[in-house]
Amino acid sequence: MKQNTQPEKQSLTPMQKQAVLVCFVCALALLLTIGITMTFISRGKSISRPVEIPDSAPKVEGEDDISDHYQINETSAALLTATADAGEKYQTETLFIGDSNTVRLYANGLISLQQFCAKEGIGTHAALNEGIVTFKRDDNRYTIAQAVAKMKPRRVVIMLGTNDTGMEVADFIANYSALVQAIQTSYPYTDIIVNTVPPVPAEHSNYPNMDQTKIDDFNMALLSMCEQMGLKFLNTAEALKDGNGYGNADYYQSGDIHLKPAGLKILLSYLRTHAYDTEDRRPDTANIPTRAEYTANPSSAVAAPSSSEVTSSSASSEEAAVLYKAGYRVDKNGGGTLSTDSVSGKTSLSYEITNPAQSVTVTAVPESGYVFVKWSDGVTKKTRTDTGFKQNLDVTAVFAAASVKISGSGKAVVGGSYTFKAKISGKNLDASAIRWYSNGTEVTAAAGETTVTVPITAEMQGGTFKIHATVSYNDSTVTSNTLELTIAGAASSSSSSSGSSGSSHSSSSTGSSSSGSSAGSTSSSGASSSETSSSNGTASFSHSTGSSSHSSSSEAGSSSHSSSAEAGSSSHSSSSGPTTGSSSASQSSSAENDASDSNLADKPAAEEGASRTNTETALS
Repeated sequence: MKQNTQPEKQSLTPMQKQAVLVCFVCALALLLTIGITMTFISRGKSISRPVEIPDSAPKVEGEDDISDHYQINETSAALLTATADAGEKYQTETLFIGDSNTVRLYANGLISLQQFCAKEGIGTHAALNEGIVTFKRDDNRYTIAQAVAKMKPRRVVIMLGTNDTGMEVADFIANYSALVQAIQTSYPYTDIIVNTVPPVPAEHSNYPNMDQTKIDDFNMALLSMCEQMGLKFLNTAEALKDGNGYGNADYYQSGDIHLKPAGLKILLSYLRTHAYDTEDRRPDTANIPTRAEYTANPSSAVAAPSSSEVTSSSASSEEAAVLYKAGYRVDKNGGGTLSTDSVSGKTSLSYEITNPAQSVTVTAVPESGYVFVKWSDGVTKKTRTDTGFKQNLDVTAVFAAASVKISGSGKAVVGGSYTFKAKISGKNLDASAIRWYSNGTEVTAAAGETTVTVPITAEMQGGTFKIHATVSYNDSTVTSNTLELTIAGAASSSSSSSGSSGSSHSSSSTGSSSSGSSAGSTSSSGASSSETSSSNGTASFSHSTGSSSHSSSSEAGSSSHSSSAEAGSSSHSSSSGPTTGSSSASQSSSAENDASDSNLADKPAAEEGASRTNTETALS
């Protein structure tokens, strides 16, 4: 009988089964623990992971396409190109300098209090000159450059220019360069990165004076400045724009120029993935003071809750507690003052705004010899009224030197003609804005003319005409000197002949000169004006303001010249053949108005007279 040699199958005992089940449950718990832990670790590092930046922004229907306007040299040594993500440490070692969009980085919790020196509404001028940074246990207020020296940052990123778009590009770059140089002088151990001026969306109705092409011009000029000064240029504008060249509306508050958190995160992600990581040159990082708490205005904080989230009464009480500041100042080059209904002659004015609906009216008043050009935010009316405040306001009134001077030459006798010429100075003035006045009444036919010739008619005999000119620009007007023309009699038919007869000259001092002409020669005096009374048909011309004087008298077939060095004056007389009447003219002008009648090239009297018929009617 064969024996069964196969071993008998043994089943697990209940205790063994329980042990296996426990091991399985433990293994499963371990796997779940590992999975959950990895998830939390991954979330904890999300700040260092770059936000995805689209490779190319799509075109937006209904917008003008200005994308070709912004041209950046991609091969520039100053341009920061794409790098691996530099991480959170790179960001936390960076000090951010700027205006309201920089404040929003802090207000939205994206950077710390120790990481920014910024203020709503400031431009490059205020950033350079104003004390806007404060520290705990320190009553002083520091400029940005001074604060950088105290805070000892690894690097600084400057993002200014939104509030400077009313400036010319050259003025903006001059201010920006001065700020950079001030930082370099104050703390030469920090790397300086110049960020682009943020673009604005196509729909920015809350800030209608903003111009995206002007911002593009600023940014292209900033790249050139960086190349010249050895700085680095961060082109975040390319990440914030849509396909048409405006700011991507998804990144901005509706109708606004301020970045939402989504746009701010794009900006920081671009910073970390276009890093400028160099050797740390700071000698130490000790004794860095702590920033005093900064209260951001609502326009720079997270978007306000909707009406469904708060009651209208709580929103109103919060709004009433808001404090804005409105600051107005005269540009550093001077040229004018500021005035309101209650004050005048100020170079700066400051207002506290306790209600956004509050209004402030300020007028920029140019000094003599200046015109108002514009406010730094682009407003060209010298009187401005600001209301509907959404953030601090800081604007500068810009003035420019300007003047208009007139001179006259010709025969101020019946049958002759007299020519007036205007010379304007100042890049903002245009000849088309010249207006002429006779005895206070505008000669409308002469508007826009730099040369006006007036035939002297019998109807003008015995009349006196005070002539001046004005030129206007942006509600500002500069006024010329005044010429006074008196017509007292008629000349004979021979008085219009050229001065061909002989002349004799006598002088009481050296340095005299003489000239002969049909209307008499001229001389200048450095002292005072003179007036000549005459008879027998004399015509008299007087330049009523200033320091040069001219006199002439006509006698039969002779002329004389005399001058006095002690008096600083000279006189000329000339003859043009026998006449039955005589003419004399005296002129005085300011020292700076040194135009001489003898230097003015006159058109033929007949031609000028024909072209200025309306003018002669007005003068008569």
